[in-house]
Amino acid sequence: MKKKGEIKTCFYCNTIIAKDRLEMDHFPIPDDCGGTFTVPACQSCHDMKDRFTLESWIQSENGWIRAIINDFPSMSRETRIFLAKTMALYSRGIKNELRKPQATRPCP
Repeated sequence: MKKKGEIKTCFYCNTIIAKDRLEMDHFPIPDDCGGTFTVPACQSCHDMKDRFTLESWIQSENGWIRAIINDFPSMSRETRIFLAKTMALYSRGIKNELRKPQATRPCP
């Protein structure tokens, strides 16, 4: 357990976070889904996780998807399967949303 005033590092990228750049991120369950556990996150990682859509990841000039694929060999089996399953569920959700009439689609 960290003591009050102890230096925080980003849960995602392990960089040291300045106090004015620290954000507490709900992980693994989002706040709007009832999550209560939080981890320290830098603004950049928090933005990538919560403020950019997956569509923007796929279209990113930064090559975010390419970076994930390049990291695959160093990830555990469970992590690779989880990411593959998550992307499959997301893709199916998009496909199902596109099948719905425009009037019944939820607002973004």
